[in-house]
Amino acid sequence: MPLQDDVILYISICLLSYLIGDIPFAFIFSKMVKRIDIRYEGEGNVGARNVLHIIGKPYGILVALLDFSKGFVIALLCLSFKLPFYITVIAGFSVVLGHDFPVFLKFKGGKGVATALGFLLGLYPIPTFATLFLMLIIFSIKRYYLFAMAIGIASLPVLWMPLFKHSIKEIIFTVSFLSFLGIKRIIDIPHMRRVRETSGWDKR
Repeated sequence: MPLQDDVILYISICLLSYLIGDIPFAFIFSKMVKRIDIRYEGEGNVGARNVLHIIGKPYGILVALLDFSKGFVIALLCLSFKLPFYITVIAGFSVVLGHDFPVFLKFKGGKGVATALGFLLGLYPIPTFATLFLMLIIFSIKRYYLFAMAIGIASLPVLWMPLFKHSIKEIIFTVSFLSFLGIKRIIDIPHMRRVRETSGWDKR
């Protein structure tokens, strides 16, 4: 394949990754079912957890699976085209950026955890599955979602990827990729604080 064709393919996949990430399933279902803007309800997050609390458990699970599938599909696409590692990295960041900063919602999106884990599961199935299993165990014991998520996510590059002999560059990418989720959470704090105060979320 000529170099020019390679460049067009790489740009197309990264753009497609952003556009797929841009699909705001939480917003769509909240509008369809309750005719509300999920960005200004509950905890103010355009994600499955907020949908679960505001609309109901079935819709929350559905949104989580759909958001997860966005990242998973992009990972499989990168693998099927046998893209260079750096392009796969850009595609991974693009799908999460699309979820976190969707142009259709004036860049007010979710946190990207499900989408990021879907992408990592596609790339590194065994260590990511171990991470998800650990998160499930911790949540079943503590019943605290954020604690289970934090421990589970931290275990991926610290424990599971070295155990299953992944390369240093893959581990560094995973640390950077997951660190972006923490940065997005910090960015969202002012907006979520305002919405929680008006919605009464903190009094639940």
